[in-house]
Amino acid sequence: MSTSADRTYEQQNDSALDTLYSKVSSLRSVTIDIHNDSENQRSGLLSNTSEQFDNFGAQLQRTSNHFSRTIVNGARQHRLTLYINQVVTSETSTSFATLRATTRPLSSRHIGPASSTRITYSTSAAAPPPLKSCPNCGEAQPLESLSCPKCNTLQPLPSDIDFFKAMDLDFASVPKGGWEIDTSALKRAWRLKMAVTHPDRMVGRTDKEQQIGAQQSALINRAYETLLNPLPRAHYLLERHGASEVSESDSLEDPELLMEVMELRERLEEAENEDEAAEVRADNAKLLQGSVDVLAQAFGESPPDLETAREAAVQLRYWTNIEKAAREWSPGKRVELQH
Repeated sequence: MSTSADRTYEQQNDSALDTLYSKVSSLRSVTIDIHNDSENQRSGLLSNTSEQFDNFGAQLQRTSNHFSRTIVNGARQHRLTLYINQVVTSETSTSFATLRATTRPLSSRHIGPASSTRITYSTSAAAPPPLKSCPNCGEAQPLESLSCPKCNTLQPLPSDIDFFKAMDLDFASVPKGGWEIDTSALKRAWRLKMAVTHPDRMVGRTDKEQQIGAQQSALINRAYETLLNPLPRAHYLLERHGASEVSESDSLEDPELLMEVMELRERLEEAENEDEAAEVRADNAKLLQGSVDVLAQAFGESPPDLETAREAAVQLRYWTNIEKAAREWSPGKRVELQH
């Protein structure tokens, strides 16, 4: 049961966090101003921002020290530690990355919010994400933005946009090197984006925006289908990692696997009813899943085992084609496999 002293500590901690959050919001606002203002206005903003950055670091250190003195309950310690991490990593990542690109180098800051848990922040972090400007009002926004948050004008998507970014997926957070995608989250993102780009939503838009909407829709569909299905996802990840392209001319090199393919094809051609075709499909599904498992393991290595992944992608192409033929099987229909 919490004591009166514990409740007082909680109130003090909440107050300290509110102050810290306010500092973060202020800093983000300043960095947005830096990005949007003309070149001849930036020098004054940069000087002011450097000072705010130093003040923020001091505030963060004082808040951290305050936690170390007042946190006495283990559960509350864990909660506040997670809260601090969220504030520092989620709320400030864009601001700090922008600051790094526009201000003088600053030293790393090491924060110890509670007991032995430490947060390390370094301004040598990743460069700020690239932005695009609205062709109508000039508002800066992420590359994956579909409509301008300021004037609501539809925004063209770069033809070479990263498919993970296009579908609002953080590649670094996807397990197994981008392989194990949360398909439910992917489908939700696709539905939300298609609600913006659907032809029915283009009524009343200018001809130019209707063209942009069609381009958005086509690219989003391509990104969705690529990441949703194992075979195109494997090809995309290999390309993303700089591996050589898997082409139609690539064939199986394992004699045993070639025999498996030939046997499955013969069984499918000789099938006399749907049950026999279903048996072929079930046996093929096991082989297909085996290749998927190999791909997950290969992409999950650090660095990814691209050679193994490429071999598994070639195998997966064979099993995927057999799956398609078995699914479309009907009596008397010629079995056509394109490997």
